[in-house]
Amino acid sequence: MHPWSVLAMAAPEPPHGATLGGTLEVVALVSIVAAVVGLVLVEFVFKSKMARSTYRWTLLLGLFVLPGVALLGTTGHMFESMKAVEACQSCHVMDPFVVDMHNPESATLAARHYRSGAIPAKQCYACHTGYGIFGTVESKRDGFRHWLLYVTDTWKEPITFKGTYPNSNCLACHATAPAFTRVDSHRALGKQLANDEMNCFTCHGLPHPSRPSRAPTRAAVH
Repeated sequence: MHPWSVLAMAAPEPPHGATLGGTLEVVALVSIVAAVVGLVLVEFVFKSKMARSTYRWTLLLGLFVLPGVALLGTTGHMFESMKAVEACQSCHVMDPFVVDMHNPESATLAARHYRSGAIPAKQCYACHTGYGIFGTVESKRDGFRHWLLYVTDTWKEPITFKGTYPNSNCLACHATAPAFTRVDSHRALGKQLANDEMNCFTCHGLPHPSRPSRAPTRAAVH
């Protein structure tokens, strides 16, 4: 069976309950409804009963403040939704990486983390937080280059990662974990790992399939 066609039998179940993205979406919708309803009532029902200054402040609230809140809510919802694995996979060149993560036979770090349930949701973003709104300048530079190659249709397949991936992305979760700290080599190499003088992948293997093992996906859309 081709490795890309093998999917995990039981995927880790994401946490239930309210999400930040859902909350921001509700805030945006409520703000829009409140602005529209409020403006209609003020203009056609209460205008003659309101002081001039109150009328102006109410218009300011309905025309600028509440729409501004709605804009922030929708923008926040967009950024939050982009953290989902489905958002990453919507770009077809990412298919091999996402399918490998679901592959129960894969030995990559992404697949092993997924199988263990260590990251129950937003698996891509958990390790690539640099692409987020508060990420590093280096990550923004790399992300812009990746985006530019994609929109100009000038990338070569299988794609090659040309960017930076600091150990801090791994250490953010592992540095204080007992399974990490009790390993003698981790403690001995702590300074080198913290300073990126040695890469985590040197000992723990590739996070994703190697370039030769990934089939081109461009044919899927051309």
